[in-house]
Amino acid sequence: MASYVVLERRPVAGSRPDTVFVRDEFSFLALFFPLVWLLWHRLWFAALMLLLVSAAIGITGQYVAPGLAMAVAGIAVSLHVALEGPAWRMARHWRDGFVEAGTVVARNLDDAEIRWFTGRGKPADIPAAGPARRLAGSQSNSRQPEGDVLFGFGEEPAR
Repeated sequence: MASYVVLERRPVAGSRPDTVFVRDEFSFLALFFPLVWLLWHRLWFAALMLLLVSAAIGITGQYVAPGLAMAVAGIAVSLHVALEGPAWRMARHWRDGFVEAGTVVARNLDDAEIRWFTGRGKPADIPAAGPARRLAGSQSNSRQPEGDVLFGFGEEPAR
């Protein structure tokens, strides 16, 4: 089962929202064909950076460490694209005006769409809890999470 991040953009005319599902997991296609994968998903800037980094690795590798070191560096770049590619796709949609509407866990894209549009994928309404108990000697953390993501993990609120 994979998790899909659901991104929506509400149109001005009041018709149905544009909905995009992004599979949030490691991509084997991006590992083996990073440039093709980036171009397929229209991540132009990332594809350009991949070309520049690959060229720099190739040029440096010919003079400094030909052979195994160049192969390891190339695999490291491909691994980075495979791990961070879904986050780059989500960031592209955020720049286009989409907002994160939720997450769906499903076997494939068709199941994720069915679950989301039938309402089973949306988070259940949780009643508001009363005031939290404060333990003796604990300090309250009033700082709000910034929502910045580092290495795929978001900041969790203090408990």
